[in-house]
Amino acid sequence: MTELDKLLYLCGISGDYLDYGGQRREVPLALRQRVLRLMGMETADPAALAAAVERLDADLWRHWVPHYSIVAAGAPEIALRLHPAQLAANFTWELTQEDGEVLAGECRPDSLPEVGDYHADGARYSARQLPLPALAPGYHTLRVADGVQSASSRVMACPDRFYAPESPDRERLWGISCQLYTLRSARNWGVGDFTDLLELLPLAAAAGADLLGLNPLHATCSDSDAIASPYSPSDRRFLNPQYIDPEREPEWEAVAATLATAAWQERRARLQAAPLVDYEGVNQLKYEALEAMFNAFRQQQRRAGTERGRAFRRFVAAGGSVLEGFARYETRHNAWARTHGAEPQFFAWLQWLASCQLQHCQQVALDSGMRIGLMRDLAVGAVGRGCEVEQARGLYLTEASIGAPPDPFAPHGQDWGLPVPHPLRLRESGFRFFIDLLHQNMIACGALRVDHVMALMRLWWCLHDEDDNAGLYVFYPRDEMLALLRLESWRHRCVVVGEDLGVVPEEFRQAMQRSALLGNRLFYFEQHHDGRYRAPAEFAEEALLMVTNHDVPTLADWWQGSDLQRRRELGLIPDEAALTQQKQQREADRGQLRAWLDGNGLLPAAVGPELDMALCSAIHQACSRSASRLLLLQLEDLQLLVEPVNIPGTWREYPNWQRKQAQATVDIFAAAGVQALLAAVDVERRP
Repeated sequence: MTELDKLLYLCGISGDYLDYGGQRREVPLALRQRVLRLMGMETADPAALAAAVERLDADLWRHWVPHYSIVAAGAPEIALRLHPAQLAANFTWELTQEDGEVLAGECRPDSLPEVGDYHADGARYSARQLPLPALAPGYHTLRVADGVQSASSRVMACPDRFYAPESPDRERLWGISCQLYTLRSARNWGVGDFTDLLELLPLAAAAGADLLGLNPLHATCSDSDAIASPYSPSDRRFLNPQYIDPEREPEWEAVAATLATAAWQERRARLQAAPLVDYEGVNQLKYEALEAMFNAFRQQQRRAGTERGRAFRRFVAAGGSVLEGFARYETRHNAWARTHGAEPQFFAWLQWLASCQLQHCQQVALDSGMRIGLMRDLAVGAVGRGCEVEQARGLYLTEASIGAPPDPFAPHGQDWGLPVPHPLRLRESGFRFFIDLLHQNMIACGALRVDHVMALMRLWWCLHDEDDNAGLYVFYPRDEMLALLRLESWRHRCVVVGEDLGVVPEEFRQAMQRSALLGNRLFYFEQHHDGRYRAPAEFAEEALLMVTNHDVPTLADWWQGSDLQRRRELGLIPDEAALTQQKQQREADRGQLRAWLDGNGLLPAAVGPELDMALCSAIHQACSRSASRLLLLQLEDLQLLVEPVNIPGTWREYPNWQRKQAQATVDIFAAAGVQALLAAVDVERRP
């Protein structure tokens, strides 16, 4: 193996991959070298190349323990890497646990099992396995010393499986998914908010739902064209203030009389009535009110030293420099701040309001009887111009972006426009950013869906040049990141679902199974090779099954084939011949669906060209019989809506992430057909 080969391996840069059709594709060496240069590696100078390999490979052996150690909580072991002259020395170790308890011991390395060796500096270094007592899952500190010098390591003790609620009979829970901004009500300000969520939760719980899936709630760039997409956030560690209901806060009373004029009420009514969310209009209306409320808060609460003011100060103190950095970013980039001026404390205050309202929603979910409550969604990345990338710039490379290789749906591949994280810097930082990201997204929920969970193993890097297909896979520290995800899952008592749709390497599937990480399935894709839909008992047990989701057609759209015609009009289907072929395939799929329902004894007596409530209910009831541990129904399907939330591959061509629900939430659940559908689902899911 040459020095270049070693460096490519150590940096995780793949030399080949299997494409969508199972064919092996070689990655040009020039492309791989280009990625090395993006990572800051010199490839032309042999001395620099050798030095890079030395730093990544040999330096680890020159330290007794790494600066972090990820271990199994039940049987933790640390590898001491020692020069041969140190093997006979008497070592002491001291382990300070997260709760402050201290464990201690001593050892002589040459009496410990050898678990590896490395030749460097003219010597044979030896790794000796030091067993430690069982640890509670958490973050601990280990110090080892030989009487002359010492070394420390942050020990991250991780459970071997993900958190799951206690369930002796292995219940199959179900819930409803919605894009929060789509919710309608007579009182909101033109966008679904946390009070709308408070209305939805008891209604869903009363029908038997145990969880409610949400879109990502991340902070977005308010002055960006991508403001609508919850999957193109500014910062995944913070919340989008658009979901705040100003009228829930006591400061609203102080400003309502002067703010809520007839003209203001008319603006709000227009935003409410609009079929699409007008993000710019909503933000103008809300920021106008929230800034006035913040001024009232400063006068009435903070300066008076009330408990409400003290609670805000505690929130700011807990947020530390990260919250301060986000607030300062907002003063420079937020659309309202740039035109009206606003101080950092205002944006910290908005985060406090959003956090409190979201936490109240989760408490209401649990108080309503839900076993899990809210399921939040963690996007795969953040936009390059956003706060997250700016504040953690050393962690991201903006010269490449996350995407996907070519497939039949995207022959030129996909570029999601999100900067790639640097795998080496992720490790060098001890995964601190990753841990904080998980922590922030597991607050105020009972479950977390991790979008594109394969990112824990590898990401497709799109390289920005004239070649549309210029890209390759770069690998990440899978086992370490999965272990930390398990740890945070237990610390927050949070169920984790890994979105693993698409091409997933078998080794990653096996890693998910070993950890009991729930996968994500979509009903449309649950077919055998001959087109037959899987029998309910054949569905993956350790998974969340979605009947539909935000990236595929609604049931009504799919059944009547209007999605195909729309894709042709948008240029996503290249020509009429391809459209005809896809229509024929859809007709075959509809036939398979009818056969599937008939086999389950659920086929309605009359099935027409358009989806009706009888057929919709039959599909949901059959899906409810699946073996999958969790099931989500989409709110749009309960109303037989046709227009999709999002059409992948489009941006300006279709109003993605803007379409609202057709009805107010209370009216959806009052419909007799919806009540009957949910009752049938609940009966099927109960033991």
